[in-house]
Amino acid sequence: MQLIQTGKYSRVHFDPARDHFIKTFHPKAFDRLRYLTRIRPYPGHNFALVAARLEALGIATPRIVETRPYRLVTDNVHGEPLRAHILDSPNLQEQYLDALAAFDHEGIHCRGLHTENFLVHEGRMVAIDLDAYKLPRWRRYPRREYLDCLSRSLAGPEYFLFERLLERLNLDAQYRPKS
Repeated sequence: MQLIQTGKYSRVHFDPARDHFIKTFHPKAFDRLRYLTRIRPYPGHNFALVAARLEALGIATPRIVETRPYRLVTDNVHGEPLRAHILDSPNLQEQYLDALAAFDHEGIHCRGLHTENFLVHEGRMVAIDLDAYKLPRWRRYPRREYLDCLSRSLAGPEYFLFERLLERLNLDAQYRPKS
């Protein structure tokens, strides 16, 4: 097992013998209480719920091998970061914008929709790190927060993608509907 990443509340290992990624979650006590009381789904289960919703929308996700409340095992996608290809690929730009527009339409919220959280495998974009996504349950997450986070994520040479998303959503720079 190789330690790939250590985050504030999770660790990712790679098992080369099985070609799997194993993510274990170590949430703070308050979040554990929210999972226990079913206010929010456990992170491992949330990944599976989000993956099913994205697959229904035509957005590729890693194949899930095992799901537990605080553990997730997925197949290796064998992809490269979208960021390395998006500036030179109109096809990948369209796939990314299609996904972002679908997230907005479906009320799927995530603060980490930058191009490092997507991989490219055989010309197709694959969404990863799905445990951070939030599906709407009782209410839709604020659109402004989603768009503000996305505008910061796409700063620099990728910002044109944010502008194209606003056009696609028929919104002006203040996120108001265009007349």
